[in-house]
Amino acid sequence: MKMNKQIVVTDWIKEKPPLGSFLKLTLSSDERRIIRGKRLTDCDQEIILQLPRKRKLNDGDILSTNESNFYVEIIAKTENLIEISSNSKIELIKTAYHLGNRHVEVEIKEDILLTKSDYVIENMLKNFNVDIVNTKKKFFPAKGAHNHE
Repeated sequence: MKMNKQIVVTDWIKEKPPLGSFLKLTLSSDERRIIRGKRLTDCDQEIILQLPRKRKLNDGDILSTNESNFYVEIIAKTENLIEISSNSKIELIKTAYHLGNRHVEVEIKEDILLTKSDYVIENMLKNFNVDIVNTKKKFFPAKGAHNHE
């Protein structure tokens, strides 16, 4: 659905309304941090984000607009990632330490680490006793200790 009127995204809403029109906005993990400025929705509708500076955009968020019964749904983009696993928990912990030491964003799961695909990082990972697999998934990096979001 495309509108000729300028759509301004104003705030988050708690749950998806049963009625209304929805635009989908697919964003990478980096793009989900930026809550102000112009964007193009999946159907090429230009919108303007003017969200309060209280948090970042998350997969599944529903946003209200300046038009009644008109909403924007945030979709996390599938990204090129490196999936890191090991039979040794200590080796996985060492790997996470070294990734963090290089300020590399990491998504931490029970038995795997995920990070953005990068040939320099992939080369570094060869120094550890870990298995690496290139994959495409939605990426949700862990918040840092000094997070201001």
